[in-house]
Amino acid sequence: MKMKLSSFSPTANLFKKINSNLTKNLGLKTGKTGTVILRLFLIFFLASQPAALMTSAGQNPRTNTIAIVGGTLVDGTGKEPVANAVIIIEGDKIKEVGQAGKVRIPKEAQKIDASGKWILPGFIDCHIHLTSETSDLEYYRDSNSLATLRALQLMNMYLRCGVTAVRDVGSHVEAMQALLRAQRNGYIDSIRVYPCGDLLTITGGHGYGMHGSMAVDGPWEWRKAVRQMYASGFRHIKISPQFTLEEARAAVEEAKMLGLRITAHGGGFSDTMPPTMTKVAIQAGVECIEHLNEMDDEALDLMAERGVFNVPTLMTYYASYQRDDINRFLVEKRGWTMAMHEMLFKKAYQRKIVMGIGTDANGEYREMYPGIYFDEMRYFQRLGMSPMEIIVCATKNGARILGLEDELGTVEAGKAADLQILKGDPLKSFDNLGSPEIVILRGKVYRF
Repeated sequence: MKMKLSSFSPTANLFKKINSNLTKNLGLKTGKTGTVILRLFLIFFLASQPAALMTSAGQNPRTNTIAIVGGTLVDGTGKEPVANAVIIIEGDKIKEVGQAGKVRIPKEAQKIDASGKWILPGFIDCHIHLTSETSDLEYYRDSNSLATLRALQLMNMYLRCGVTAVRDVGSHVEAMQALLRAQRNGYIDSIRVYPCGDLLTITGGHGYGMHGSMAVDGPWEWRKAVRQMYASGFRHIKISPQFTLEEARAAVEEAKMLGLRITAHGGGFSDTMPPTMTKVAIQAGVECIEHLNEMDDEALDLMAERGVFNVPTLMTYYASYQRDDINRFLVEKRGWTMAMHEMLFKKAYQRKIVMGIGTDANGEYREMYPGIYFDEMRYFQRLGMSPMEIIVCATKNGARILGLEDELGTVEAGKAADLQILKGDPLKSFDNLGSPEIVILRGKVYRF
């Protein structure tokens, strides 16, 4: 049986490269049998890849310039949409943005006709645990290898949905390191990941004993833990109660000295002095609070005054109440209800606290991906935010929370070429969110 690959030149080139490398580096003489085996391997390998990864290879190899023309642009800044927009992408950056007739389209550009469609920045999930297990059994049988593959599956799932960047706030250190290194080396081709590494807590604190957490006690241990995460290659830190003001300040000082971003889990079952733990974190100088749990007006006022960000993660709490999966102590002794989280959201919104979209669907809730991201956006709308404000939360605000507002989050000249093209008007309905026709990530086109 003869198999010809010449009609699909990227595959043929890949075959030649692998065949050459095997011969040169391993000293193998493939011959006819080896050639057939290699070709079979390539066919099965390519068939197993997402369709988007295959079609992206079909771009015009003669140019790295793309011109998106004719669509309506919602650029993520909160400004009015731009009709009949032209976006010029050069390599992995946006070179120019404007209305048709005001932007020169290079002759060599590969054109993408977005007429009748809508163009948005790629979305950002500010609170995710990519490697989280799906059950207690998986927790005890897990390995770093399996956790890494599980994370990659979710990353690729998000790519198809227009989510192009995530902040991981607690996952297996080795898995996160492997993903970062694999992306740098070109082994995988997926969304941007900004990990915290281990969640830092005290002995017996929130997250204690979980995969992707580290227990530390006393200010110097907290400092050392931050340094360990920095040395491990991470540029974000997450702390979790309980902690003293002295411990939290030590972590914040160390993070800021090293140029890291730092966020804190807000309250919960392990918050033994409600709502003091969240207030302690704010007083210590963290840049963001995760969740909206049991905060008084003083804490919210302090967040607004200091410009502390918030990631509410409403949908995962909503699902927990629906499944009666909230800790009984929180419900019966501390009076937790979904109405509490909703009220805090409205208070934060009134105070103009900058909020991002985050999911936090762990364990059995992992089955809610990827739709939970867009359900979170709908929840914001249900509580009074406008569609434009919510899109800003998913894009520009997400980039601000990451500390990358100069690089990501909006469709502007000089920013990363991370975009999505949709059929429907997202300002009228969120129904088409999560089903983009085209996603552009780092300037590379993925068609769905």
